[in-house]
Amino acid sequence: MKIRRNVFFVALTALVTMSIWLTACGQKEEAKKGKDWDYTVVPTTDCPKDFLAEIEKKKINPFQMTYDDGEYRYLAVGYGEQETNGFSIRVQGLYEKGETLCMETSLAGPGEDQIVSNKKSYPFIVVKTHKTEKKVEFLT
Repeated sequence: MKIRRNVFFVALTALVTMSIWLTACGQKEEAKKGKDWDYTVVPTTDCPKDFLAEIEKKKINPFQMTYDDGEYRYLAVGYGEQETNGFSIRVQGLYEKGETLCMETSLAGPGEDQIVSNKKSYPFIVVKTHKTEKKVEFLT
Protein backbone atom coordinates (compact mmCIF):
# COMPACT_ATOMS: atom_id res chain seq x y z
CA MET A 1 0.00 0.00 0.00
CA LYS A 2 2.85 2.39 0.86
CA ILE A 3 4.59 1.70 -2.50
CA ARG A 4 1.35 2.36 -4.37
CA ARG A 5 0.94 5.69 -2.55
CA ASN A 6 4.56 6.68 -3.38
CA VAL A 7 4.05 5.82 -7.08
CA PHE A 8 0.84 7.86 -7.10
CA PHE A 9 2.60 10.81 -5.44
CA VAL A 10 5.53 10.68 -7.91
CA ALA A 11 3.16 10.46 -10.90
CA LEU A 12 1.06 13.34 -9.59
CA THR A 13 4.15 15.48 -8.98
CA ALA A 14 5.43 14.75 -12.50
CA LEU A 15 2.05 15.65 -14.01
CA VAL A 16 1.84 18.96 -12.14
CA THR A 17 5.45 19.82 -13.02
CA MET A 18 4.87 19.10 -16.72
CA SER A 19 1.68 21.18 -16.72
CA ILE A 20 3.46 24.16 -15.20
CA TRP A 21 6.40 23.78 -17.60
CA LEU A 22 4.19 23.57 -20.70
CA THR A 23 2.12 26.57 -19.62
CA ALA A 24 5.26 28.62 -18.94
CA CYS A 25 6.71 27.77 -22.36
CA GLY A 26 3.56 28.96 -24.09
CA GLN A 27 3.67 32.25 -22.21
CA LYS A 28 7.34 32.79 -23.05
CA GLU A 29 6.68 32.26 -26.76
CA GLU A 30 3.80 34.75 -26.71
CA ALA A 31 5.86 37.27 -24.76
CA LYS A 32 8.76 36.74 -27.15
CA LYS A 33 6.61 37.48 -30.20
CA GLY A 34 4.67 40.42 -28.82
CA LYS A 35 1.27 41.93 -29.52
CA ASP A 36 -0.14 41.46 -33.04
CA TRP A 37 -0.39 44.62 -35.11
CA ASP A 38 -3.16 45.31 -37.66
CA TYR A 39 -2.14 45.64 -41.31
CA THR A 40 -3.45 45.36 -44.85
CA VAL A 41 -1.58 43.96 -47.85
CA VAL A 42 -1.61 46.70 -50.47
CA PRO A 43 -1.78 46.06 -54.23
CA THR A 44 0.78 48.05 -56.21
CA THR A 45 -2.04 50.11 -57.75
CA ASP A 46 -2.84 51.50 -54.27
CA CYS A 47 0.75 52.30 -53.24
CA PRO A 48 1.87 55.92 -53.05
CA LYS A 49 3.47 56.74 -56.42
CA ASP A 50 6.79 58.00 -55.07
CA PHE A 51 7.13 54.96 -52.78
CA LEU A 52 6.44 52.62 -55.69
CA ALA A 53 9.06 54.45 -57.77
CA GLU A 54 11.64 53.80 -55.03
CA ILE A 55 10.66 50.13 -54.92
CA GLU A 56 11.09 49.87 -58.70
CA LYS A 57 14.64 51.25 -58.38
CA LYS A 58 15.59 48.74 -55.66
CA LYS A 59 13.68 45.59 -56.57
CA ILE A 60 16.57 43.85 -58.38
CA ASN A 61 18.20 43.27 -54.96
CA PRO A 62 16.63 42.22 -51.65
CA PHE A 63 15.30 45.25 -49.76
CA GLN A 64 13.26 46.44 -46.79
CA MET A 65 11.72 49.90 -46.81
CA THR A 66 9.29 52.07 -44.89
CA TYR A 67 7.30 55.04 -46.06
CA ASP A 68 5.12 57.38 -44.02
CA ASP A 69 2.41 59.60 -45.37
CA GLY A 70 0.19 61.78 -43.23
CA GLU A 71 -1.99 58.91 -42.03
CA TYR A 72 -0.32 55.54 -42.70
CA ARG A 73 3.00 53.74 -42.56
CA TYR A 74 3.84 51.45 -45.48
CA LEU A 75 6.29 48.57 -45.08
CA ALA A 76 7.81 46.88 -48.13
CA VAL A 77 9.93 43.76 -48.38
CA GLY A 78 11.48 42.48 -51.61
CA TYR A 79 13.46 39.33 -52.22
CA GLY A 80 15.40 40.49 -55.27
CA GLU A 81 15.69 38.95 -58.69
CA GLN A 82 14.39 35.38 -59.11
CA GLU A 83 15.11 33.23 -62.17
CA THR A 84 11.41 32.41 -62.82
CA ASN A 85 7.98 33.71 -61.96
CA GLY A 86 5.58 32.00 -59.55
CA PHE A 87 7.07 33.24 -56.28
CA SER A 88 4.96 34.69 -53.50
CA ILE A 89 5.68 36.40 -50.21
CA ARG A 90 3.81 35.58 -47.05
CA VAL A 91 3.54 37.84 -44.03
CA GLN A 92 4.23 35.51 -41.10
CA GLY A 93 3.46 38.25 -38.62
CA LEU A 94 3.46 41.94 -37.84
CA TYR A 95 3.74 42.61 -34.14
CA GLU A 96 5.08 45.06 -31.63
CA LYS A 97 7.88 44.11 -29.30
CA GLY A 98 8.54 46.94 -26.89
CA GLU A 99 9.32 50.04 -28.93
CA THR A 100 9.90 48.00 -32.10
CA LEU A 101 7.47 46.93 -34.81
CA CYS A 102 8.57 43.55 -36.22
CA MET A 103 7.55 42.30 -39.66
CA GLU A 104 8.23 38.65 -40.45
CA THR A 105 7.98 37.49 -44.06
CA SER A 106 8.94 34.44 -46.07
CA LEU A 107 9.41 33.73 -49.75
CA ALA A 108 7.53 30.75 -51.20
CA GLY A 109 8.69 29.30 -54.50
CA PRO A 110 6.47 28.00 -57.25
CA GLY A 111 4.59 24.81 -56.46
CA GLU A 112 5.71 21.56 -58.06
CA ASP A 113 2.67 21.47 -60.33
CA GLN A 114 2.75 25.20 -61.11
CA ILE A 115 3.61 26.24 -64.64
CA VAL A 116 6.35 28.88 -64.63
CA SER A 117 8.16 30.81 -67.31
CA ASN A 118 11.87 31.48 -67.42
CA LYS A 119 11.15 35.18 -67.23
CA LYS A 120 12.87 36.77 -64.25
CA SER A 121 10.66 38.10 -61.48
CA TYR A 122 11.14 40.52 -58.60
CA PRO A 123 8.74 39.52 -55.82
CA PHE A 124 7.91 42.10 -53.19
CA ILE A 125 5.06 42.84 -50.82
CA VAL A 126 3.73 46.09 -49.37
CA VAL A 127 1.62 46.33 -46.24
CA LYS A 128 -0.12 49.36 -44.82
CA THR A 129 -0.67 50.02 -41.14
CA HIS A 130 -1.50 53.03 -39.01
CA LYS A 131 1.30 55.53 -38.58
CA THR A 132 3.60 54.91 -35.65
CA GLU A 133 6.90 56.22 -34.34
CA LYS A 134 8.09 52.69 -33.52
CA LYS A 135 11.33 51.54 -35.12
CA VAL A 136 10.74 48.80 -37.70
CA GLU A 137 12.66 45.53 -37.73
CA PHE A 138 12.33 43.25 -40.75
CA LEU A 139 12.72 39.51 -40.19
CA THR A 140 13.05 37.54 -43.43
